[in-house]
Amino acid sequence: MRRKSAEALRKTIARAGMLDKSHMIVDDDDEVVIPVLSMPPADLLRDHFAMAVERDFPTREAMRDPIDDIRDRAAIPEDLKHLLPDKWEMFGDVAIIKLDPRLDGYEREIAEAYASVLGLKAVLKDLLGISGQFRTPTTKVLVGTDTVATHIENGVKYRFDAENIMFSSGNVEERIRMAGVKCDGEFIVDMFAGIGYFSLPLAVYQKPSKIVACEINPVAHRYLVENVRLNHVEKLIEPILGDNRDLAGKNLADRVIMGYVKTTHEFLPVAMRLLKDGGIVHYHETCPNELLPLRPIQRIVDHLHGGRAEILRFKVVKSYAPGVSHVVIDARIFKPS
Repeated sequence: MRRKSAEALRKTIARAGMLDKSHMIVDDDDEVVIPVLSMPPADLLRDHFAMAVERDFPTREAMRDPIDDIRDRAAIPEDLKHLLPDKWEMFGDVAIIKLDPRLDGYEREIAEAYASVLGLKAVLKDLLGISGQFRTPTTKVLVGTDTVATHIENGVKYRFDAENIMFSSGNVEERIRMAGVKCDGEFIVDMFAGIGYFSLPLAVYQKPSKIVACEINPVAHRYLVENVRLNHVEKLIEPILGDNRDLAGKNLADRVIMGYVKTTHEFLPVAMRLLKDGGIVHYHETCPNELLPLRPIQRIVDHLHGGRAEILRFKVVKSYAPGVSHVVIDARIFKPS
């Protein structure tokens, strides 16, 4: 497997409990081989440009888990240390942790332990998750004053303020997949660009003629502009600050990306206006599991107005809430003649 895809796949395999932690990952020049307990799904391997091979792996020496060091270092009562989270979101040298209410009153001591062991400049507490039109995180800074992170994923650099900008680790597979979408010479519109979640992988790894990346949140747009420069794709991505419903033109895009959730269907008329005949839409939606896959497909069909859609791909991106999934549909749209 190529090194650029290896870390994303390793994290996905680890979250699925398939990573063999008793053996070491082998890094041979441009190829990385990851030991697994069971064979990952074929589509997961394909999406990460990986293949299954048989080989011997060196045994991993007994390694101390960072949480053990964190528990040792945290200046809190011993009977509370088992409550310290053994999972956290880490973006560069900034981390976000969730804390049990029983740890209230010890937040700074806890944050200092995580910062010391993990080498962090800032630690934030997740209070209420993500909310609002701008998908803004509700957090509290426990340690540090600089919450701007530079996160590298699949060779793409994302710079953002973790206190004010969402970055979903659960969407890593979809960001990796978009890096592999062949779109040479295409004109692309990213309707909900954020800091460049999908536009950047496309521009870094593919050869579109142009990506119009629209973002309504001025804070996210500022980091989008910075990330375009950071990844040296100024010639490919045009960041636009504003409401995508105000984008001018019709029948101009070979591909439209709708990387939003909850109310994405309300913007389908804009996507259909922008798409060329035969263009592709990447439509994201959050949907109750019992309505999958029919509801998101039907929502696309409802906006065809006599045209037709060819469903190219349906994929569950991640669990969004109990009984609700975040899904994505790739559909080729043929407009009425």
